[in-house]
Amino acid sequence: MRTVDLQRELVDWSVRNSGFDAARDYIGLSGIADCERVIYDRLREGQRASINEQLRTRISYELEAALVGRLTAMSLYYLPGETISLHGGLVQGHTDGSVSHNGQEPQEILEIKTLERETWLPVNGLISRRVAWQVQAYMHYLKRRYTHIVYLARDTGAILCLGLKYDLVFGGKIQAKVELLVKAVQETKRPRCTCRRCKENGEISVIVTGTPVIKNESR
Repeated sequence: MRTVDLQRELVDWSVRNSGFDAARDYIGLSGIADCERVIYDRLREGQRASINEQLRTRISYELEAALVGRLTAMSLYYLPGETISLHGGLVQGHTDGSVSHNGQEPQEILEIKTLERETWLPVNGLISRRVAWQVQAYMHYLKRRYTHIVYLARDTGAILCLGLKYDLVFGGKIQAKVELLVKAVQETKRPRCTCRRCKENGEISVIVTGTPVIKNESR
């Protein structure tokens, strides 16, 4: 085999098995922080990713699996992730697992985030708006009170753990947003933009991820 063929086949396989979802038939709670119009368009039109983005997705899943392997090797009690399914599967969420220190039934959600660089780790304990909405949604629908967010930097292997408590008001806002989106999809009616950055010419809306604004509440 020629080396160039080996590289091509390895890259092609990695892209095909990257885990990147170009199209989903459900609204994902992992992106519930985005503008309602963005979420609606993503469901109907799908999303695109470059080869490099798909390769990063692949390595992120591999690193997540490696980190889960560490957790299972420790004295912590770890259980695999849970699936949240609402409105007949139209809305879904997938946690990364649950952990407990006492060996009893885990009640604390685990969310793993891999970042390209250590310099991208949250500063001063600030959790991004997008991650905060995601984990608050998980806690709301799973009726959990606490989430451990584990960040792993791909360039240095640095680890940062932050925590977030469930907020009842936050959860109510999320549920209202989910209900609005479900109604929009059922009625095939594109919701109005709330981020003020969406394109109005019929193209897929710009996805807004937000900036770190939520203070962690690690115990």
